[in-house]
Formats: sequence, structure tokens, C-alpha cells
Amino acid sequence: MVPPSKKRKLPTATGPASKRSKNISKKKSGGKESRRAVDATALAWSSVGEDFGGLEVIEGVDVVKDGSKVQFLVAGDKSNIIDPQQEVLDGDESFEGFGDDPLEVGDIDSGEAGSGQGGLESEKPQGKNKGKAGQGKAEQEKTKKNKNKNKLDGKNSGAEKEDEQLDKASKVVQKSSARGGNTFGALADANDYADQEDVDMAAWVPLNLSPQILSAIAKLKFTKPTLIQEKTIPEILAGDDVIGKAQTGSGKTLAFGIPMVERWLELQEQGVKRTGPMAVVLSPTRELAKQLGDHLKALCDGLPSAPYVCVVTGGLSIQKQQRQLEKAEIVIGTPGRLWEVLSGDRALQSKFAKIKFLVVDEADRLFKVGQFKEAEDIIGALDGKSPGDDAESSDEDEEEDEEDEESSARQTLVFSATFDKDLQTKLAGKGKSTGSDEEKMAYLMKCLKFRGEPKFIDVNPVSQMAQGLKEGLIECGAMEKDLYLYTVLLLNPGRRTLVFTNSISAVRRLTPLLSNLNLTALPLHSQMAQKARLRSLERFTAARNSLLIATDVAARGLDIKQVDQVLHYHVPRSADTYIHRSGRTARGESSGVSVILCSPDEVLPTRRLASKVHAERSSGAKREHFIQTLLIDRKMASRLKPRVDLAKKIADTVLAKEKAHSDDTWLRNAADELGVEYDSEDLEAVNASGGKGGRGGGRRRKEQAAKSLSKAEMGALKAQLREELSRRVNLGVSERYITGGRVDVGALLREGKNGGIFLGNTDGLGFDL
Repeated sequence: MVPPSKKRKLPTATGPASKRSKNISKKKSGGKESRRAVDATALAWSSVGEDFGGLEVIEGVDVVKDGSKVQFLVAGDKSNIIDPQQEVLDGDESFEGFGDDPLEVGDIDSGEAGSGQGGLESEKPQGKNKGKAGQGKAEQEKTKKNKNKNKLDGKNSGAEKEDEQLDKASKVVQKSSARGGNTFGALADANDYADQEDVDMAAWVPLNLSPQILSAIAKLKFTKPTLIQEKTIPEILAGDDVIGKAQTGSGKTLAFGIPMVERWLELQEQGVKRTGPMAVVLSPTRELAKQLGDHLKALCDGLPSAPYVCVVTGGLSIQKQQRQLEKAEIVIGTPGRLWEVLSGDRALQSKFAKIKFLVVDEADRLFKVGQFKEAEDIIGALDGKSPGDDAESSDEDEEEDEEDEESSARQTLVFSATFDKDLQTKLAGKGKSTGSDEEKMAYLMKCLKFRGEPKFIDVNPVSQMAQGLKEGLIECGAMEKDLYLYTVLLLNPGRRTLVFTNSISAVRRLTPLLSNLNLTALPLHSQMAQKARLRSLERFTAARNSLLIATDVAARGLDIKQVDQVLHYHVPRSADTYIHRSGRTARGESSGVSVILCSPDEVLPTRRLASKVHAERSSGAKREHFIQTLLIDRKMASRLKPRVDLAKKIADTVLAKEKAHSDDTWLRNAADELGVEYDSEDLEAVNASGGKGGRGGGRRRKEQAAKSLSKAEMGALKAQLREELSRRVNLGVSERYITGGRVDVGALLREGKNGGIFLGNTDGLGFDL
């Protein structure tokens, strides 16, 4: 608030005084006038320094504070009170006209803020300005004709592009200032527009997308569509059901996301009222559902108005998700939690029955026999059927199907990298692939109940593996996998690595084992809390040399940038699992490595797995083995064995103590509930006597021995491991004749300063496939 300033005397002027000065002189001669209290919102505030915060000030107002009440006192002439008619008059009085230079008239939108005042001024041209206005209008029509001509000729000048860019930037600034936002933020948005102009979107034009969608894609810096996007987007926009098959990392998410958002924009332009969600996307895992939501939200962020995207997965608050579903336009969820929300709410089911799109991502995983029964229940609910409707007569089913087809024009979109049922057989299964395209289509038609005949689009029928992927196999003993896993990680440092196992217990054991060896190991499995799973993924993505130990919950769809290598600690159980595991690397146009650790009895099944995966590629060729065997120096592995054994013993001890504590707690609580006296010593004696023979007796003895280690013994083991890790592993450097001239002492010292683990040359020991 600025206090009333003392106005200086105006100097005598030879010309006539302006109207504003007359008002001031009248006000001065009037003497002291009566004042009255006015609300702050009714005062005529004026903006000062809009570029630096937008302060608002006013003159001629007294502020009186009476206790906690603040009053604004103004003079009785209402000069400081907002009056729309007075605003227009003041604007005319203070307007001093344009300069002598000719003014270029551009396209003016009468709907913009402040256009009313401009309209009044243009209706009353005076003197010479009237002729100039008519001349400017003629020039404007002339420039419009020239622009249309240039567009027809396909010759747009660079100056016009700059004008359009400036217009966009000015609109952004006006929009921001109208909201009362930061002007610097508006300038940053204008820079985004400038960057957007640099992106060449010519490759997207044949897909007939709206300008809003093209602008949003340009902000994502996608200069051209992938092959699956180029083939499927026109079919989806035409209203067809689509089954899309493409390699992992080929952009399947935007292949169905772009048409859905395009359809939403069309409904908004037509003024169609919202009756419920427009699209439902089913995902087999929580992490994939969150990733799909992030990708679609990133696409919608570039739109002026965007649909609300809601992710419904387990492990998070169901009450919050129910509130979000009330306003959701696109729902992405896992079958378990989505059916939990839908099953008890008939009103919500009726809204979901009116959706325009049903998208099933990783459909072969969702519809494996005996898995995800909720997915079938959800599809039945979308058709307006409850799970108990199977007992009805076939005639009634046909009538309901006809009614559903008339009432709902739902499109069903299915995407995955594998649709071959033969790939889902166990690894030990024998026989060649017999699944034809017709059988695959019949399999999906039976599960999904398409409205019409879907279009099957396979953009890469030659190979189901990524082009930049290189595969390898390391043969080792079944009890030496820990040692060889550690050796591979040391020989290939600085790489973001994903290690897959077949069991949760292996994840729980390998994570502390590798952490004890000073490696950044993060766990991921289905029994972890949802927040812990997301935290592991975030840490894995943030660090360049991180290591993620995961079950097959991370094998489907996760798009983690720059995963350099995938290591299979356990051989995959089926061929499609191997395809999806290996698909976490070599995504898009990048390259990657996939290596399997095999015991001698697993080599033959692994070769059979490779023949299934590469069956179509082998047509016309006589190549039998597609996976290269990698040789690891066993002498070097043997020198790493002491530290691995120590780390393994410490990890097993910690796990055994944790397991004993949890078992003891559970038994104690159960005894309290039954009212029975609990004696842990008697139970330990029974376990010790029962563990002498039988299946699992050796494992129980090891757990008992690990559990019996004292804190002092654990401390000694940790000290021994620290000492072992502090030493560098000698790879053949003679310590006796180190100054004989054959050893590069400088290189050894430099490697030591850089944290090198090996003492000697490691060139050729890693696998550069």
C-alpha cells in the first residue's frame, strides 16, 4: 500500500490542458471532502512492475485500523472505486494516439482479454486515424490473400514462421498473466514452443492426427512413429479391433494411447457429456500399470485440456482410488484390485459398461490357463454380466450379445510381444511349434470376445527378439552360480544390470550376498510392499551402476532406460519368459546383452529354448545354436571364491536368524491364543532330533548351524571379509619380480587409485558380444 503522495504544482502550459489535469485541478479546489469506507475488492487497483511479481497500488485512499478490523476510506467522488463505464472513459482520456510510423495490423482475436476496449476505440475513429484504419484493413486483407497463396504453393517464408512463434509465445504470456502466475514461467513455456518448432513432425502427418496431439508428441521429442505405431494407429482411429504384436521396447504404449486421447478430444469438441470412464487398460503387474500411467500422463501434459488418468493397483489406498475413479477418463489397473473395486458396486459397473476402449497389455500373460480369473470377471462386467451368469440359456446369451453390440461400440485392443501358445509350454516340452496365426487368433477370440473380426498386425514376423540384443551362455556348476554371477559383474563394471531369478527366496538370499560384496543390489518381488517395490525401481533407475535382483514380476513391459545387461541366474521356465526377460535391454534402437548361467544338466534345455525362440529365423538356415557360449577364466573365479564364501556365510546367518525370530514370534503368538505354555528350548530339541534324515534335513542342519553363530563370530567373519575385499585380486602379476620391467607399475597404481579390484590386465576377460 502506497500512502497518498503530495502532488506538485503543474507548470503553466501554453497549450490546452488535458482532461486529466482538469480533473485534478477541480479536485484540489474542492477543499476537504467527506470520505466513506469501501471494501478492498471494490477499489481500482493499478498494477506496477508486472515483470517482477505484479504489485498492485492505489492512491488517495486512507487505511484505518480499528482493533482487528481494517477499513479503506475514499473520497465521495468515487474516483478510486471500480466502475466499468468510468474505466472505458478513463482509457479514452489517457490515450494519446499512435505515432506517425505506420502500424502493421495482425490477426486480432476479439475473444481475447481486453478486446472490448479495443472494439470501442475502433468504432470511433477520428480525423486522420479513420483513413489510416481503412488503409490498414485493406493491407490486412491483402496480406491474408498472400498468405493463402503461399500455403497453396507450399512456400511459407521463415518470417511467417517467426511471427507465428511470437504469437504463440505472446498468448502464453497473456494466459499466464491472466492467471496471476509468474511471468518467467510463461517465458519458459514460450521457450518450449520454440523447441517444439525445431522438431520435424512430417513423419506423423500421414496418420491424420489432430494438431493438439501432434503438439503433445513434439514436446516428447518423438520425431517419427515406430513401426507398430505407424501400422496400428490408423486402424484404431478407423474403429477396428486390433491385435498388435511387436518386439519389446517398440513403443506399444503410445500405439494405443494416442488414439484413445484423440478420441477423447473429439468427444470434447462435440460437447458429449461424461457418463463414466472412456477407456480401461488391463496390466498383469503393478509396476507395468504405473509405467503405462506415467507414459499416458506425459502425453496428456502437452495438451491444453487433457483426460484424467487413474492408476488402480494393489498395495495402495483403495479409498483414494475409489475417489479417483469418480472423475477418471482413462483407467489403468491390475485385474485383482480393479475387480475388488468393481465387484461390490453395480452403479460403477454400469458406468464401466459404456467404455469406448478396452486395452489388454501383455494379453498372453493375463490369459494363461488358471491365472488372473479376475480379468475374465472384469470383461464379463464390461459386457454387463455377473460371474454367475454362465448358467443361463444360450438363447438369452445371444440376445444379450446383440443388445450389447447395439448399445456399446467398444473397441478391444490387444498388445504383446508374444502370442504363440507354444512359447508358453514348459522348457522341457518337446516338439516343434505348431501354433499357426489362425490358432492364435482363435485363442484370443475365445478369451476376449471381440465385437468383430480383429485385425492381427505383426510388424516383425521374422524375429521375436530385439535387433540390438546379443545373447550368451555361461556353463558352471549348480553350486557355483553365486561365484560366477559375482565374477561376471566384476568383469563388466559400470553397467546397469538386471538379474532374474525363478523364486522369491533366491532374491532374498542374493540381495544381502551381493551387498556384502560392496555391490549396490536392490530387491524386487511380489511379496514386497508396494512402496518398497517402487523405491527399488526408482533407485535402480537413478544410479548408473546399480543392480536389480528380481523375479519375473519385472519381466513384463518395464521400460527402464539404459539397462546394459540382463543376467538369468535361473534358466527361464518357458520361452516367452526368456523373450520378455531379455526384452528389458536393447530397447528401441539401443543394444544390450542377455546371458544365462547354466549348470551342465541345463545346457540342453536351454539350447531347446533358443531353438523355440528363433524357430522362424532358422528357416532356410542350418544354424543350430543361437546362443554363444562364453568362457570365464576358472583360475580367476577361484581367486574370488574366498570372499564370495564369506559373504554367503554372513548372508545365510542373517537370514537364518531372521527366520528363527519370525517363526518364534509366530509360535509364541499362537500359543498365547490357545492358552498353551510355550517353551522354545523343547521345540529346538525336537527340530534338532527330527533333522537328522529325510528330505530337507541338510538344509535344516545348515540353518541350525548358522542360527547358532554368536555376535563375536559374526564380527570376526565381517572383519575377515573386509580384509579380503581390501586386497586386489592378482591376475598373474609376479610380486617377486615386480621391478623386472615386464610389469607396468604406473598402470597398476592408477588402477588402484581408481578403485580397481584386479591386479593385472583384464582385457578380453569380459564379454563384448
